[in-house]
Amino acid sequence: MGFEALEQRELREAFESSGEQTWTVLYETHRAESAMACRFCVLVPKRFRSEVLGEDFWLPDLDDRKPGLQESDADDGYVYLSFGEDSGFEPLVILQGHHGLRPRMLPQLSEEFRLYHNLWVNDSGTELIKIRPDGSEEVAAVIGPESVRVRTKYLRQFLAGKQMDLVLRVSSVLYADDPDEAAPLGEIAPPNTRDDMRISIHVSDEFKGRQRPSSHLLGRKLLAAPPRQKSGIWTFDNPPQNYHDFVIGEDPDGEPVRHTCDPEQLDNNFSKNPGTPHYLTPVHFRREVLHRYYESPEKYSIDDGHLRCGSLWDLPLDNSHPDYVVVFLGDLGRYLPESERPYWQTFNLVPDGDPSRTLIKRAFQGEPAEPEAPDLRFKSAYHRFNAKWQTKFGWPLFRDPEPDDEHVLQRLRVPLTSSQPEFEAQVMGFAKVLVDALNETAIQQRLPSRVKDEKGISKLERWLQQENYPSTERDIAFLRRIQRLRSKLAAHRKGSDYETVLADENVNSDPIQEVVAMLQDAERFLCELAAHFAIDLDS
Repeated sequence: MGFEALEQRELREAFESSGEQTWTVLYETHRAESAMACRFCVLVPKRFRSEVLGEDFWLPDLDDRKPGLQESDADDGYVYLSFGEDSGFEPLVILQGHHGLRPRMLPQLSEEFRLYHNLWVNDSGTELIKIRPDGSEEVAAVIGPESVRVRTKYLRQFLAGKQMDLVLRVSSVLYADDPDEAAPLGEIAPPNTRDDMRISIHVSDEFKGRQRPSSHLLGRKLLAAPPRQKSGIWTFDNPPQNYHDFVIGEDPDGEPVRHTCDPEQLDNNFSKNPGTPHYLTPVHFRREVLHRYYESPEKYSIDDGHLRCGSLWDLPLDNSHPDYVVVFLGDLGRYLPESERPYWQTFNLVPDGDPSRTLIKRAFQGEPAEPEAPDLRFKSAYHRFNAKWQTKFGWPLFRDPEPDDEHVLQRLRVPLTSSQPEFEAQVMGFAKVLVDALNETAIQQRLPSRVKDEKGISKLERWLQQENYPSTERDIAFLRRIQRLRSKLAAHRKGSDYETVLADENVNSDPIQEVVAMLQDAERFLCELAAHFAIDLDS
């Protein structure tokens, strides 16, 4: 290692750019035979801004401080100090030690920083996740045994809200490999024309008892708190939006007519903007627009008349129409996040016909209306049936799903396309919620005998016959057909006899209509079973 290495150019340049890149290192430590380096930080009151970079200005090492008491003029003679000292400095990274009696913990980011951004922490504590208002996620901080990094934008927002400065610090000692290395001793003065940083490098032939040329890098860099307007929290968390245009009609030449979805530029029942399209102008989309939301049930839910992303946003829509999804123009601007609108634009259609009768009754006639879509009707009946059956008999006919299947019912739907995977996914869904979920244990307890190797559908058949249910043969045949389809489609998915399987089971050549019929049969099964056992699903 020559003298140039003692200049620690790589570390110095990395430190100089701190707070100016996507990520900012708040804590980092490295120890080896020939080097020791540590980067750390401290929150500093703004009143010290003009002097904090001075050579004589003392800064505490707060990383391992803990709350404590200090004698004072208080009534009981003591004052409580959150960080063990009363200078006003605060840690952003916290280190804990347990006297070598417990494994070393990861460094921790200040709880205030985590709560400020409402960050979710993964199980290992190594990533802190920011959930954005549109439901998308971003890693806000990464923590390792020897390092803590945060996204700079979230750090700056925190400083803006808290109105405290952050001083980044570095201390690094690098030893020459050769004890006899010739190196000029004294201060190296790296170029530093900035007023937000101070760096020094001192070369000596001995450090802490080691007789070897070494350089000691010391640095401070000030990240001044931005103005409160940059805090990213209420009331500064609503930046101006870009309101997209959507197709709302067609002109005489057949060209699509587009208009902004900005609610402030639309007319309403009080003549807010006469001559402009009404807030309640129906906008049509291909049904495939819902695919991405069905495929992420852990984040999104699609219910009768609503698309929701957790509790973040809720888009009213008409999902009862068999051919398309309808959303009011103003609702696209008011309830759909800006980041989602370009995706919806790609499915936008020229309006062709009226919305569903459900939407017309609810929105324009002010009347309650049941959904028309068979998937919405079935899922509604399924929830009501199981809840009321449990209340009446003390046990559910259909068990709650296993953790891996908890979203199966939500994903069950009229297929968005006529593709083979779409059809097979719905068959699998039917089998899980109507066959696999049968409460075999409870059914068996109500049968007078046990049959060896008897499966759930057969148990249900015996019990329904025992209870004189008049549609036993029809409904058991329906469940067995679902079971056969699931088994055969899985076995022959890639075989040449796939079409033979469909023909043998008399499957409609239009998979969408086949699933519609299955949904209607499933709803009828639940409703007639409820009626036989005197359960009112409509109350």
